[in-house]
Amino acid sequence: MYNNIYVERARDILDDILVAAQRATTTLADKTARILLELPLYRTEGVRLEQEQRDALQKHIQDVLRRNHVWCNGAGFASYALPKTVKEENGYWTLEWWRQEGNIIQYAQLEHNQEQRRRLDFRLFEWFRQPASRHLPVIDGPYVDYVCNGAYTITIAHPVLIGEEFAGVTAVDILVSTLDRLLLPVLGAIGKPALIINDDARVVTSTVPGVRSGSLLKNQDVNRAVDGETPSLRLVILPSSHRAFVS
Repeated sequence: MYNNIYVERARDILDDILVAAQRATTTLADKTARILLELPLYRTEGVRLEQEQRDALQKHIQDVLRRNHVWCNGAGFASYALPKTVKEENGYWTLEWWRQEGNIIQYAQLEHNQEQRRRLDFRLFEWFRQPASRHLPVIDGPYVDYVCNGAYTITIAHPVLIGEEFAGVTAVDILVSTLDRLLLPVLGAIGKPALIINDDARVVTSTVPGVRSGSLLKNQDVNRAVDGETPSLRLVILPSSHRAFVS
């Protein structure tokens, strides 16, 4: 037997975080779209923010961080504009990303010039690629964010759409260590091996000794999101004796 009270409490904590994160990215996407519409050359040059629009966007990003300081470790906007002419080899990268540690909000010290941002090429990351291709929100992770924080991370992203046109991605980061802090005390009180997994059955956080973030849970029905449905994270309770993992 396990303690159902703590099971429900763990699910409530997780659901509250996911709902808040999805609401934050949706709202930020809407506000970002409105800012982009103010750019006179948006249709011809893509997202190349003037300082006034950049300041407005940064304010909205910082608001997301302040309002969700319990779980939100980073937030921002990423966009890629195609080359303006056939002679131009590369497009244009826009990246506004802010991090939060305690009560301190600071601009992420990522590469600033276009040549260095090309090396990052966030178009390859699932949190950008999926919203860009499917125009749907996504939960990406756990993965090691070598670009921004070097830690296991969950990124929740939402497409920025102007009409039917994709203009970029708004996103928030949750460190797995933050989820550990918020969930492990409750998971540990359940009385059975408990863990949080993603739709690919990858472990996010766990009370199982030796099972780390990123491990794959075997023999677990994978509950992939269908078209139009946002991926999610879920709680799994295991029997006391189990051999359920591969690396």
